Amino acid sequence: MGTQSIYSTIREAMNNEGRLPCDFELPHEEAAPSEIKFMVGAKDGIGVFHMSPKNPEKVVEKILGFIKSGRMEKIAPIIGTYGFLQLIDPMLSAIRENATEVDSARVGAYAESLAFESGDEELVKLGIALLGLFDWSDSPEMQDKIITLGLYEEFTLYAVAAAADWNNGNDVIFKIAKKVDGWGKIHAVERLEPETDEIREWILRDGCSNAVMDAYLGLECANKGNLIGALRRDVLDAGLFESIGIIIDALLDEGPVEGISAYEHAEEALLRYLQFAETYAVSLKHLWRVLNVRLFLDSAELSNKEELLRLCAEISGRPDWREQIMSTLSDPDNEDFFYADNAASRLNIDVTDLIYQAIKKDPIKNGGYMSQAFHNADYARKLTALYEKVLPLDQMAAGMGEYLFSPSLNQECNCLDSILQELRAYPLMGEKLVRAGLQSPVTRNRNFACSVLEEWSKTLGRSAALFSPDLYAVLRSVAAVEVNADTQKTMTSLIKWVK
Repeated sequence: MGTQSIYSTIREAMNNEGRLPCDFELPHEEAAPSEIKFMVGAKDGIGVFHMSPKNPEKVVEKILGFIKSGRMEKIAPIIGTYGFLQLIDPMLSAIRENATEVDSARVGAYAESLAFESGDEELVKLGIALLGLFDWSDSPEMQDKIITLGLYEEFTLYAVAAAADWNNGNDVIFKIAKKVDGWGKIHAVERLEPETDEIREWILRDGCSNAVMDAYLGLECANKGNLIGALRRDVLDAGLFESIGIIIDALLDEGPVEGISAYEHAEEALLRYLQFAETYAVSLKHLWRVLNVRLFLDSAELSNKEELLRLCAEISGRPDWREQIMSTLSDPDNEDFFYADNAASRLNIDVTDLIYQAIKKDPIKNGGYMSQAFHNADYARKLTALYEKVLPLDQMAAGMGEYLFSPSLNQECNCLDSILQELRAYPLMGEKLVRAGLQSPVTRNRNFACSVLEEWSKTLGRSAALFSPDLYAVLRSVAAVEVNADTQKTMTSLIKWVK
């Protein structure tokens, strides 16, 4: 970042609405294709929700010793070595417990220098956290500076944690929450208290939807936004019905965190939502959410399950949905295309021709929908020929590597992944695609190509050496230089395959 501080970079990037552009990101070294690239704030967010902290006591004790002795310059290397997330809470607790032995003025000055002058993200986090030791309720200037840092979602967690103990900290958290969309929004809403009608209504209407996964905030927003209170109203406006639908759907997805099973009013909320949906469900997104409720009910144990299933059937059984689905799928650029395709599949409406036409119009962009079309053998042959023509197979077969994603043809590699999974059901079809997969530097492409050869061997009852000498030769050549141990083991098994 040169000599410019992170704080200055963020401040300069803010738009007229006091937000950061959606694609803003601090400069980093480009991740290698073999490395996972985290979205802004994701690494710490995943750590908070899904990883148990390590034992940082000895490290915290060392940091506290440096703070007591005033040797602040010794702290930065430790943070760089261990990362800050696992140190923050025990470190702040230790400082508070030893407050009489700490020079607060020196700590405050050090914190400001890190937060507003540093070009190192981990040190900025440390600076914000240390600033949280002080109550800045009477300093609008300091609050604005911390809010500015909190707009960047790598720092939101630390900004809202710092503000939590201020006299007006909830108002500060609310300001931040309204201006972030990803992991930062998740952290902010988690810590936001519904102290006023304005905050409660915002949580209900705008708090749940985020750029990571709505499920992280479903239960938070249901409780803090008084979801059941809204559902007990006689009427809803269209925007509120949409927001309630987002929360209900988020509650149903209990993959990352607790949801509907931990919600006190689950049965009543689902009943009232479906009762409103009888009138308010007009879009395919609304239909999709109702179908999600129905899917949840398949394995749910609720006292009103039969009534809920009846309502789901009545809503999803409306004859006008079919026409809306067909109309939407006739336009591959329609924003509801996914919901139309998904609803069609779940309602057993045959839209294969429309899906094929959409893929034919833009094979790369719409490749994610190919599975449905591949159920039809005729379309499978046509799509295989199409992808053999449009995919840059020679470029994709660039040779051995251990990449998680392609450095230049990632979308094309995703298409190749999808079509290779479908080719398993069609022996000897798409050999050019399988060959490219075997020679791809992207490990998952090679794995999917191997799975094709394995299925073909089982179906045909003989080794690839017999049904495709060309692919067998490529397989042997690649296996000799394969860098992934598991993939090489698979390749060796295929080479030695015997019925």
